[in-house]
Amino acid sequence: MTKEAIFEKIVATVKEQKGADFSVDLDTLLENSVAQDSVEVMEFVLTLEDEFGLDIPDAAIETFVTLSDVVDYVFENKN
Repeated sequence: MTKEAIFEKIVATVKEQKGADFSVDLDTLLENSVAQDSVEVMEFVLTLEDEFGLDIPDAAIETFVTLSDVVDYVFENKN
């Protein structure tokens, strides 16, 4: 799966949660934009784990600042 395909799946997930008119790009901040607090971050990560069949450890989650970070992690860890 390419990074572009991963990003498109993540965009679809975000828009499903936030609404079709919610604008995102690779530089969109995870916290305070995609998720308003740590609970929403965890809900987002759980959705990604289901979507991509991954187990994302807390240490990795703490490194996510932008959606680009999430895309890179999924790309590097997707089987």
